[in-house]
Amino acid sequence: MKPFAKVTLFSIGIAIVAIASTHLPAQPAQRTPVPDAAAQGRAMKLLLDIFAAELDDATTRDKKLRLASTLFQQGKEIKDDQAVRYVCFREARDLAAKANETTLALAIVDELSRDYDVDGLAQKAAVLSLAVASAEDKDAGLALVDVIRPFLAEALDADHFKAAYGFGDAIVNAAKKAKSPSLVLEWQKRVEEIKTFEKSFSKVQGYLDRVAANAKDSEAQLELGKYYAFQKKRWEKALAYFALCADPSLGPLAKQDLANPADVKAQLQLADGWWVAAIAHKDGAKLAVQMRAMHWYEKALPSLSGLSRTTAQKRIDFVQEKLAGTASVAAPPINLVVGELRKFDGHSDELKGVAFSHDGRYVASCGRDQTVRVWDTLGKDTKEIQNIRAHTKEVWSVAFHPNHRYLFSASWDGTVRMWDFKTGNEVKRWTHTKDVNGLALSRDASTMLTGCDDEKVYLWNVTSGDEIRRYTGHSNYVYAVAFSPDGRYVASGGVDKTVRVFDHGSGQPVKVFDGSNESITAVVFTADSKYVISAGDSVIRMWDIQSGKEMPRRFEGHSGRVPALAISPDGRRLITGGDDRTVKYWDVATGKMLHSFAGHTDTITCVAFSFDGRRAVTGSYDRTVRVWGVPAR
Repeated sequence: MKPFAKVTLFSIGIAIVAIASTHLPAQPAQRTPVPDAAAQGRAMKLLLDIFAAELDDATTRDKKLRLASTLFQQGKEIKDDQAVRYVCFREARDLAAKANETTLALAIVDELSRDYDVDGLAQKAAVLSLAVASAEDKDAGLALVDVIRPFLAEALDADHFKAAYGFGDAIVNAAKKAKSPSLVLEWQKRVEEIKTFEKSFSKVQGYLDRVAANAKDSEAQLELGKYYAFQKKRWEKALAYFALCADPSLGPLAKQDLANPADVKAQLQLADGWWVAAIAHKDGAKLAVQMRAMHWYEKALPSLSGLSRTTAQKRIDFVQEKLAGTASVAAPPINLVVGELRKFDGHSDELKGVAFSHDGRYVASCGRDQTVRVWDTLGKDTKEIQNIRAHTKEVWSVAFHPNHRYLFSASWDGTVRMWDFKTGNEVKRWTHTKDVNGLALSRDASTMLTGCDDEKVYLWNVTSGDEIRRYTGHSNYVYAVAFSPDGRYVASGGVDKTVRVFDHGSGQPVKVFDGSNESITAVVFTADSKYVISAGDSVIRMWDIQSGKEMPRRFEGHSGRVPALAISPDGRRLITGGDDRTVKYWDVATGKMLHSFAGHTDTITCVAFSFDGRRAVTGSYDRTVRVWGVPAR
């Protein structure tokens, strides 16, 4: 039998790479004020005295990047002069942005935001605007659209309209660099919508001012609670306002909610309270309150029985049906809870691959039982809505087409097949001479990569079904494949314990990375296409394509192997699954583990993010598929 392995994922995003020290300075208890202009001037004079030649010579991308890295490291080493430290970071940030090295530039902004009283979102908007201005081709522009998109959403979510306009202008200009009229028109329209959001927020700002002046202003507290709960669906923020309002229903419930009861009776009582409170509201506000009730019903459900369990389940189903009816492009924010949201049972053997549909509603899974199954994450039932049993051997990888209709699967029967997952009918088939382990789709799904037991990686035309190219060099089974977002590279990994990067167009090898202690089971690119991240042994490794070396940053914390890896669409987070039965959630910039999820009872073999980055799906030897709410970014 072949060695273990498998992760499937089509992922776009950025990975913020810590390129210097493996340990960042601890976050200070209170941020330092930004040095004044005079202090910054003196600090800049010192930098010019030392680095004048390098600054004058920084005319190419590589030279800008080298100097940015040097100044960033110098800044981190300076402890006793805040002005010089700040100016080192400032100059490093701008040089990295002008070199179109968004990974480093954004990492420096995060460092500045930890140490100094600066507006991190506004700085990121400025940095990405500089990066767009430096973009030199269509692929770079297109990649930057994907990089900027989640930051714009974050700014709007935070009601930070100045930053939102900055991100909006940057994304429109990136779309222009991508030479895509449709993208330009789409984002111009979305930027216009920012004005509408800003106008609606003006009234809310008045309430914020009132609360700042008088925390006992019950009316203002109530209106702010309604805004964050009913419009923003951010209950974690709304509860604090409701708790200080005089509403006889919402106030006491919010206080109970903030106490985070662990006793099942208290959880059920709180859920029932929110359910009754919803009756006083209409439409979207009513649904929002019912969603909060659902949160607590789901918490209590595993310990309930009899009529209480039946009632709770019916109310959960009711809310999910409502959400399904209002769902559009992205999954509704039902995961206000961090933790397990749904568990799907049905597979009769271990899982090998999982994937989210692009609209976030469906999850696909596959495994050793030779089936491909599709689950509705918003449906009232936890039974699969489609069970495809056409493969004749175990199935190792699945991926959704972005058209919300087709699903791809790769199997040891030597085929990759495209299905209409709504009907279960096979649409197309690609035949290989040996077992197929991994597959990846290009961003527009026009091409597909497959990794095979014949030690080759194949590139296929999805429309015609024709083979375009082969990538050779592995000396054993190929398990993992990935496209770089800029279209330049292809990456692969397998049983020979190497990560290989090829030129997408010519098929020629670019770099071979050795150093892993186990088979490579997953590979992903950062969105700037400069780094590859791989999984398989006990640590997650990051590889620099330009230098051909492993980066000093590693993600360590699992005990045993880590077969499963995915990167969030915005590139700021990793999620991993391992032999230790835990799912771990990481900050890419610092390597810090942000959360650990428990629930699976055996090795976790595959993970994937939803395309809005709010949820993750995992599969395991324990034969279950689980959907998780991940911490807010």
